[in-house]
Amino acid sequence: MVAKKNMWFPSNYVEEVTPPVSDTSPESGLLGDLQKGSIDLIHCSCDIIPGGKGIQLFVFSIVSPTLHQTLEIATQSRFELDDWVQTIRKISYRAGERTRDAQKRERRLRIAKEFSDLIVYCRSVTFREDAIPGKYYEMSSFPETKVERFQTTLRRYNMTQLSRTYPKGQRIDSSNYEPTLMWNCGCQMVSLNYQTPDRPMQLNEGLFQMNGRCGYLLQPESMRSENYDPIDKRTLQGVDAIHLTVDIIGGRHLRKAGRGLISPFIEVEIVGAEYDSRNKFKTATIVDNGFNPVFKESCEFDILNPEFAFIRFVVQDEDMFGDPNFIGQATYPLRAIRSGYRSVPLKNGYSEPLELSSLLVKIDVRVIGASDESAIYDSISVLRERTQILEKNVSELKAEDVQYNMRCMELERCQEKLFELQEMRRKQQLRKTPSNKQASWLR
Repeated sequence: MVAKKNMWFPSNYVEEVTPPVSDTSPESGLLGDLQKGSIDLIHCSCDIIPGGKGIQLFVFSIVSPTLHQTLEIATQSRFELDDWVQTIRKISYRAGERTRDAQKRERRLRIAKEFSDLIVYCRSVTFREDAIPGKYYEMSSFPETKVERFQTTLRRYNMTQLSRTYPKGQRIDSSNYEPTLMWNCGCQMVSLNYQTPDRPMQLNEGLFQMNGRCGYLLQPESMRSENYDPIDKRTLQGVDAIHLTVDIIGGRHLRKAGRGLISPFIEVEIVGAEYDSRNKFKTATIVDNGFNPVFKESCEFDILNPEFAFIRFVVQDEDMFGDPNFIGQATYPLRAIRSGYRSVPLKNGYSEPLELSSLLVKIDVRVIGASDESAIYDSISVLRERTQILEKNVSELKAEDVQYNMRCMELERCQEKLFELQEMRRKQQLRKTPSNKQASWLR
């Protein structure tokens, strides 16, 4: 009770500690009892005070990183003053040299020479069109505007060197450029504004889903050909064009962030090379049913370069004013698509999964030329190109122009013929069994 009242510790938990006795023997310092401290002369500065200080005529100061104040020392003569200053400066310089040498030796010891020989560092250089091909370790950076001017030249550059592209400075809203152009030119590092959940970032996330999401992808074989041109479809070698049919059956749990019913519709588009990126399809709107809407619509696409194409599903909500509002999306490389019934999980703008939201589709991939439908395909391809040209001409002309009506009539005839050929090909496909030939990128 006494120990508890006086707050004493039990004797078996207490040990008497004797304070250490300072070593004051002459061997403890160079000056024995006369030595009261020391100054670290590494990186210190020593300066003579002109005119001295007070009654002392010969005074110098020492400023050391370890001291919090300046130390001033007086001598008896000018000769002694100069000798002190020169000696301190010499010692400080030698101490600094020894420290730097020790740091260099330490850095060398940390890196194994065998490992260092395996590393190739890239050196940033200014792009010169007349210096292609350059050295393999030289890398250049390109703004998006420069890539648009040097598409063919940049393709030759990327066959032997690395390149990096980045958004132009005018994008103060952190928007992104279309990365497919840069990828199609062979650019290895395509910089994007990751904070912006837009279509380019979703294409980037879709591309790098492949190869286990490790961040590295091998370029298609066709892009490594010397004759390859990113804007000329005639330079494609060893690539099988495909006919893609997508049946959009329905969806489930399509919901918006807040409460309320939605009226969803689906957009399906092909994104890739310039000659494959004009294909887009839109379903009808299902009014006030986002829980289990049924669409039962079909769309068809002809893709010349499927090794470098994406299929993109976008779910939109049509509001009371007829304006679309983004609900979810799913973007996949065509190289990762297989035929059959597929459930397509939807993601938000940042490519994060939306719980339970998905689409049910049926996909059919056919190689064009595997059967006798290649002639029909050639005609369809020609009519599509002509239709696109006529649509552009009509949009540029005014209604009172002489050629306006002529272009409209020609456009209508091309669209009718195109529809007839597409129906003819669809009937032929229904009568045939699926071809055993697989596209080169599916083997």
